[in-house]
Amino acid sequence: MPDIFAKGKLAEAEQFWRFWRMKGLILCMALCGEVHAELLAYVATTQGTITVALQHERAPQAVANFISLAQGTRRHISPRTGAVTNEPYYTGEKFFRVVNSPGFRIAQTGSGTGTNSGSPGYVFRDEFHPSLTHVPYVLSMANSGINTNGSQIFFTGNATIPSLDNVHTIFGLITDAPSRAVIDAIHAAGNDGSSITGITFSRTDPVAQAFDEQAQNLPVCTGVSGQLTATLGIETAYQLTNPLPASTTFQVYRSENLVSWTKLPEHHQGYDQPSSFTKITLDAANVPQAFYHIASTTYSDSLAPSSMANRTLVMGLLTNQTLTFQFDSTGVTGTATYVSQNPTIVTPITDSLYTPSPYGGTWIFQTNAFNLLRFYGGLNSTNGVLTTGTNKSEQYRNGVWITLSSGSLSLTR
Repeated sequence: MPDIFAKGKLAEAEQFWRFWRMKGLILCMALCGEVHAELLAYVATTQGTITVALQHERAPQAVANFISLAQGTRRHISPRTGAVTNEPYYTGEKFFRVVNSPGFRIAQTGSGTGTNSGSPGYVFRDEFHPSLTHVPYVLSMANSGINTNGSQIFFTGNATIPSLDNVHTIFGLITDAPSRAVIDAIHAAGNDGSSITGITFSRTDPVAQAFDEQAQNLPVCTGVSGQLTATLGIETAYQLTNPLPASTTFQVYRSENLVSWTKLPEHHQGYDQPSSFTKITLDAANVPQAFYHIASTTYSDSLAPSSMANRTLVMGLLTNQTLTFQFDSTGVTGTATYVSQNPTIVTPITDSLYTPSPYGGTWIFQTNAFNLLRFYGGLNSTNGVLTTGTNKSEQYRNGVWITLSSGSLSLTR
């Protein structure tokens, strides 16, 4: 090896070591890439501040939703009043549900109501990534089923919880010891023992700076143009200026005193056609006075059709058991075929009720061979003809709904 330290070669030696120092830095950056957080959230709580490495490349919608709700840059429907608002989420909210048991530690918040009931007036789809699992100390989305993410979130503690994998969307990692200690303190404080006092964000490299939380295909909340009419004792109705567009959810909140608000049943119009009506009945107008907030949410990637007309719905039940519902042009009647280890049963559908939601629906069936059946379906993918997902089934017996099973779901036309 040449003597590069010899007299007259100091400049060459300096260049040599500068080269290898740079090589070492590049190697360290490659090996430590997971440690270097690109997009950070600083969640200040009454127990201290939690630094969260947001996973914007693996769960872009969840991260975009969190950032924009926290900063007040996304319009949502207030879960307290039903008004369309840009009011920032999370700050001031308590951790209303805390479980601090060995092997299962979570702290949940973000309902907007201080209870386990509350959402921003829309849902968005799950984002599962194979590299993100519920190891200790992650930030994840709470939900009520497939593709029902909204605003509720939870921090896990010092335990791995594999039962939550591919059920809840992970969108943040907590890696530093001080932040983990804050989460431990929140868990120790129990229900309503801690709250969020503020959330700020930082972006430490060009990729994070380029991430646009307003361009992640999240639902859009707006008001609804129309006129409210009321006939006391008969009905209160809303006359829409235009029919409800496809892939839109119509939502109404009512109050009798402008203090307490109640959400009325919502209506979702399927992706395949706009509604055929412009008048929506709200209630029976049986109180002296009432106030209403009326809003809509539009989805660009809704998966639920507007009706079951000429469609085939297959529900997987227990092993080797399926129920196939073939609907006629009414979308209400047709034929049900039950396949099991026993002889196949074919029976008419005498009546059915289908209630769509953006990424799923509820089906209730009445047939000659079975008691009333109810299915909750979650849809997760489509190729335009075949839509797939999962279901949970129930049967009506002796005045109550009894859980049967869960399984696959497919919907074709």
